[in-house]
Amino acid sequence: MAEVTVFVDDAVRGWLPDVCAKDGVPARGRLRVTEEIGRSNRLGILWLLLLAGPLGWIVLLFVVSRGSSEELAVELPYSDTAYERLVHVRRRRTLALAIGALGGIGLLTVSTRAQLGLAGILLTLGFVGVAMVVVLTADYRLGKASVGVRLDASRRWVTLKGVHPAFAAACAAASELQRQQQTTNR
Repeated sequence: MAEVTVFVDDAVRGWLPDVCAKDGVPARGRLRVTEEIGRSNRLGILWLLLLAGPLGWIVLLFVVSRGSSEELAVELPYSDTAYERLVHVRRRRTLALAIGALGGIGLLTVSTRAQLGLAGILLTLGFVGVAMVVVLTADYRLGKASVGVRLDASRRWVTLKGVHPAFAAACAAASELQRQQQTTNR
């Protein structure tokens, strides 16, 4: 996979070459990718608020739920195959997370009511552990199936990471053509 830097207006308006960003084949559709910008990962040390009890939980919920960040939405050319692959991986991750959470709660409830003791807790932990491995695997595949978007400090350029080399080459060629047209118009 490659990365390419394009002008922010081109990315936001979808003025990118009609080459699939993931597969490098001709693209008929567009995919809107929204990235959060201007907000650091504030949860670094805030997880310690969990130890503060209910008051810490309320503060953590307030800090996490604040919507003070900006979002950058770019439109990328995507083929039907790449889009279906992305949707499939998202569904798999969501399903694994739901099965892990609900199954873990269910197993813990059953094992406590049936008084299975340590065996029930170990069974629950094993089930949740396997579910977490499936979720992490699906999350890794989701990262491979999607395109990373990063806005530079000047807010003029967007770097698209994890794109197909053919898409990167098409963007570079379009950018060069645009530069040539601008110099001839002067």
